[in-house]
Amino acid sequence: MPYYDSCDELDFRIEDLGPLPDFDMLWMADPRDYQISYAINPHMRGPEGNLHQVDRERARSQWLALRRVFEARGLQVEVIPPLDGHPDLVFCANPGLPLPAAASGAGNLWLPSRMASPQRQGEVDHLASFASSRGWTVAPLDGPARCLEGTGDGLWHPRRQLLWGGVGPRTDGAAWEELSRRYGLRVVRLELVDPDFYHLDTCLALLDEKTCLWYPGAFSEDGRELIRRLVAKRIEVDEVEARKGFACNVFASHAFAGEALASDGPAPPAEQRVVVIEEGCARVGEALRQANWRVQEVQTSEFKKSGGSVFCMKLALPHD
Repeated sequence: MPYYDSCDELDFRIEDLGPLPDFDMLWMADPRDYQISYAINPHMRGPEGNLHQVDRERARSQWLALRRVFEARGLQVEVIPPLDGHPDLVFCANPGLPLPAAASGAGNLWLPSRMASPQRQGEVDHLASFASSRGWTVAPLDGPARCLEGTGDGLWHPRRQLLWGGVGPRTDGAAWEELSRRYGLRVVRLELVDPDFYHLDTCLALLDEKTCLWYPGAFSEDGRELIRRLVAKRIEVDEVEARKGFACNVFASHAFAGEALASDGPAPPAEQRVVVIEEGCARVGEALRQANWRVQEVQTSEFKKSGGSVFCMKLALPHD
């Protein structure tokens, strides 16, 4: 199956794609070593160029509160142990990409990332070992792609066999070509054009089969048109809440009281549709409520200093 860079290349409809299970099991990485020791994105320095300082006690409190929010939704959370010398492991969305059996055709596969920054490369084997211990088969890239950063740039379309792939400073387009060729995946490639939005998860959140949050200014014109064509309900995030509030870096949950939904079942009732989002994003919060989503605010201020928020701090996988 092909990869897609423009609307002219599209040959499918979302509703005709095969199903995927809900991603309702979460991994979170122990924040023991989280701090800002280097700068690998524009958010990690203050206006005068100095590295932000992290209140580590407050950071742990915020991490624990986020975990409690997930577990209160009935989501299973497993904790990845810390790794000495790797303060960014807490952003565990980045070191790998799960390829569920329904999409890979070869069982549940774990694709180790190729991190763009040498400071984070040690996280990859750590996550791969953890995934292997949980029954995932590790299947590395073998092509020429220089970098690929997991679910930071690879977003599965909810309940459908479609992968959205960010192309920019952290992931090469060649990585998505290889995955498309190797596993017969449909991959929609979106070019990122603003350095503040260095990962796809900072500017696009796929909430359900038909709905997304997005900041259009982060994408090329072809990328904007692909999103407009394929996502029927688009909630646009303004620049301030996207850039400063990380309003697209959210987690949408359909789970409730531990009851997962069948991938081919009906849409979840409104009381189960929750978006976990950084506090203070008032405009997008109201837009979500108008679209019949519940909004649960959390504090991730210490992690925003490093360029990440809710989505970055967990890695979602299907139970099976």
